[in-house]
Amino acid sequence: MTVSPTQPGSIMRTPSVDERRVPHLTSAIVGNGSLLATLSARGELERLFWPNVDWGQHLGELRLGISIAGKVVTWLDDPDLEHAQHYVADTTIVETACELATTRDFACPERAVLYRLVQARAQPAQLVVYIRPEIDESARYGAVFVDRVTGGLVFYRRGRALAVGISPRPNACTGRAARDGALSATFHAAATASSTGGSVEYGEVDGALVASLPPEGAAVIVAFADTTDGASALLAEALAGDPLEATTERAAADARTIATAAPVRADAEAAGLYKRSLLAFDLLSDRRTGAVIAAPEMDADFDHCGGYGFVWGRDMAYALLASIAAGRHDAARRGVDWLIATQSPEGLWLHRHCVDGSLAPSWGLHQVDETGSILLAFAGAARALPDLRNDPRLLDATQRGADFLCRFRDPVTGLPRPSVDLWEERLATHTYSAAAVAGGLRAAASLVGGRTGAMYSTTADEVAQAIDRHLWDDAAGRYRRSLEDEPCNGIDSGLPYPDELAASARKPDARSGDVVDASLLGLVWPFRVVAPDSPRMRRTVEAIEQRLRAQCGGMRRYEGDTYAGGNPWLITTLWLGLWYHAIGDAAGHRRCIDYAVKRQTVVGLLPEQVSPDGTPSWVVPLTWSHAMYVLAVTASKVPNNR
Repeated sequence: MTVSPTQPGSIMRTPSVDERRVPHLTSAIVGNGSLLATLSARGELERLFWPNVDWGQHLGELRLGISIAGKVVTWLDDPDLEHAQHYVADTTIVETACELATTRDFACPERAVLYRLVQARAQPAQLVVYIRPEIDESARYGAVFVDRVTGGLVFYRRGRALAVGISPRPNACTGRAARDGALSATFHAAATASSTGGSVEYGEVDGALVASLPPEGAAVIVAFADTTDGASALLAEALAGDPLEATTERAAADARTIATAAPVRADAEAAGLYKRSLLAFDLLSDRRTGAVIAAPEMDADFDHCGGYGFVWGRDMAYALLASIAAGRHDAARRGVDWLIATQSPEGLWLHRHCVDGSLAPSWGLHQVDETGSILLAFAGAARALPDLRNDPRLLDATQRGADFLCRFRDPVTGLPRPSVDLWEERLATHTYSAAAVAGGLRAAASLVGGRTGAMYSTTADEVAQAIDRHLWDDAAGRYRRSLEDEPCNGIDSGLPYPDELAASARKPDARSGDVVDASLLGLVWPFRVVAPDSPRMRRTVEAIEQRLRAQCGGMRRYEGDTYAGGNPWLITTLWLGLWYHAIGDAAGHRRCIDYAVKRQTVVGLLPEQVSPDGTPSWVVPLTWSHAMYVLAVTASKVPNNR
């Protein structure tokens, strides 16, 4: 018995996406720097980005099902099945197994081609593929036709085309076109003339393929191009090749990524997470531009947050430092190029961007710590890459950024003028932001040199002194988070951007500057404004550990944090580990690394937060978490301009 793609009650009835997917919790990612796909823990392909890792997103659904001995189709992502998932060794190949079959998902290293290899556990078997694209996140204005050469389906909308096929060749195929008239007539002729026996129905653009599933397995292949001819040709080329060779090619590319990085002295688990972090960086870095997104987008409608599929200058700075620490100099150089290109005319870097450098949606355009962090990363890159030392573009960007930081100071306190904090919730004069300014100016001084560099160094010293003068709290015996309760004495900077948070992002319930905040660790690492083992810093860290440590051992961001549950974050815990390393406490440093190793997901990715029971939660994977892990496990020394 052969299952038909139009058989009532078989494949064309699809359960609600909400019934199958865990919101905001990606399980695994695959890609190649141009194509990025996210997978659920059940192996369902959930999002598919191309030609950049942040846009466009083209997938509504792409589901795999199996019919054994002609029985009704069972979807491989069915919640009633038991699933196990892991990355194959040190690769970006994801294997998902259930009672019915095993799938392996990966992207071709160079071409915009996604492979889904499927092997059934029983015979005779048929493979069913149901696909409902939403090209550029739109269900409108699309069309589909059956490809005579491959027997696959080609979907297209404006300048995007997606082709999906199966090897072995489908024995049944159907697609539904979205338009009437000449286009549908052309589609009908192509479908009925093809050897697949495909047919046309009208309505939403979707389709299905059915093929025999031999014991050695089958390959479902998705190819992208700007034109239908290009997508069809790319699909035909992939279908003509050997899927095992494609698997080998992917594994070899991943091995080269790891081989180009500096090794670490660590046990197997810690070293394994280091390698996984390197591979995650590659998947989240845009090949064309060098930009690194914060995470694969998982909240495109901004229902629960402001979205994560963008590039923050702050996150880029930490990712750049991590690339330097890992010896990934090519990635560091590309990151520098992108940051130079996205600097604003006034010298600062604004909140966040798309990977192409265009300004992204924002709730606080100006966050002064981002500019300071980027200047620090520039100095680290120039130190690691001598050819950058005299690069006129880098020197110009550094000087313009430092000049801005010098101008953006309160004439009364000597601290930076109020701006949005690194957690992007408050407008004030923040201790972390002031540390970033001082650290950034010292980094700029080391690059620029001469009288200008000396002026930057003097200004940095003045900011550091102002931190001790205005942000140390004698009564509490620690540094304050900010001067939120103090008047803002700054003058208008003349910037054409708002300096404050959008009203929808403000947190009026937690404005007190005396709240203990983990970002105070930035005074030591990476900005080195305060001596790590100074009495003041030790008392500050003691307060952080006493008041922010959760029962699971991780560190919360600050007292009263409620964002996404207010759980401990990986970056704050690893940040504490970097302070331990700075004071020479190897045991404390190791505890923080072990915490991260134990809180990685089952496939080895690091989340943003960890739930009270110690399990990963919220965004997965977070680039900043992986960057902090690389920096902690390498015990990297960033530029110290004291």
